[in-house]
Amino acid sequence: MSNIAEQLIRATLSKFEADRQEALAVIELYLNHPVGVAEHPTVIAELAKATENLATAEDSMEALKRNFLVSEPESDEE
Repeated sequence: MSNIAEQLIRATLSKFEADRQEALAVIELYLNHPVGVAEHPTVIAELAKATENLATAEDSMEALKRNFLVSEPESDEE
């Protein structure tokens, strides 16, 4: 893989990691800081959306890693 391709993959992984962190922060906020939640009538919909965003980010990161990042062969030694 060329250097530019690797940079693009790593940049994309960073973007998905940021999306993942944002989703985790939103979920944490709704679950652990109920003061702001009480005024939010669509809390279930917002939690569902944040959960979907989290899953999408994690799935996307794994797909890129699995298909485009070269990993070291696993050793059979134990």
